[in-house]
Amino acid sequence: MNENNIPSGFDREQLQKFIQRDEPTLTSQEKQAMWANIDRRTTHQIRSRRTIWYAAASILLLIITVGTLVYAPFTNNPYERLSAIVNVDTLSTVRLYIEDQEIELGEQAEIHCLAATNQIEIRTPGTSFKLSAPQQKETFLQVAVPAGQRTQVVLADHSTIILKAQSKLIFPLKFEGKQRKVSLEGEAYMQIAHDKSRPFSTLTKTMEVCVLGTEFLISAYPGDKEQSVVLVSGRVKIQPNEGESVFMLPNQKYAYNKQTRSHTLQSDVNTASFIGWKEDVLSIENETLSNVLKQIEERHNVVLNYNWNDLNEIRINGKLDMSVSLNEILENLTKIAPIDIKKEERRISIISNQKTK
Repeated sequence: MNENNIPSGFDREQLQKFIQRDEPTLTSQEKQAMWANIDRRTTHQIRSRRTIWYAAASILLLIITVGTLVYAPFTNNPYERLSAIVNVDTLSTVRLYIEDQEIELGEQAEIHCLAATNQIEIRTPGTSFKLSAPQQKETFLQVAVPAGQRTQVVLADHSTIILKAQSKLIFPLKFEGKQRKVSLEGEAYMQIAHDKSRPFSTLTKTMEVCVLGTEFLISAYPGDKEQSVVLVSGRVKIQPNEGESVFMLPNQKYAYNKQTRSHTLQSDVNTASFIGWKEDVLSIENETLSNVLKQIEERHNVVLNYNWNDLNEIRINGKLDMSVSLNEILENLTKIAPIDIKKEERRISIISNQKTK
């Protein structure tokens, strides 16, 4: 019998019976030689399988380790994870995200964090309701505000944040540890409750704004070349991603230009012209007409027809009530700006009537 014809799957005892049954004429010396050959081949196969298994296990372990190193910062960072859930430009209504759960809210909704009962209260004109948060160590929320709307958030420490259109705010239901921290994309007016033992930090793509208790405005839209902070009261420390920290005093404006990577600090600014939108008042102080029209478009989520270059040369002053209809706003705008308005079907054109010299 040739050992190459031995059936597969036999153990040593079965092989011995097989050989004794079918090869009774083998001598003792021949049997010993065959067993030596079988043992050699079997041991080699086992070692080969072990080598392959060890190699596969090592590769799998390497993949898991590398994957953990690469993706852990994204999966473990709640601000990165929640921010990736939604594109605010695709929304038509305000949305609240409790971890991965999405809730659609109506206009003029207020969100209140009730840390003591692990709940979120939603208040709208004439009604309110409460939602229970998941029972876990730390629950993170996100509010996304589309174009033409705004929303107010009251945090667990009673700080109030008013979010402007096309903005996202990510924050914990309750503040754990020695620091209060939120993340912002877009623009928000913040009234921060004073807590000397727990500083309050707002994270944006380019900087961190640290306070103890104060009122300030942050404008940090991802698509804008400039991100800024306007301080109304208190004291603020700006820690940019690049460069040294800057301390601000009231009535100052800090700006960071993402294209040039330069910083500026302007004093004696009129803070009302920056924060008036939270009261539906647009305060205009030597502002270009084109920029004013841009803010009207954002507030009412419309597109107006005008020559940007022409109107960008015109600067105006005054105030506009943004709570009234679009037609009323434009009518009031003609009283402080040298323009004519032509209304056609689904189209509003704004033309300068300023006399050229």
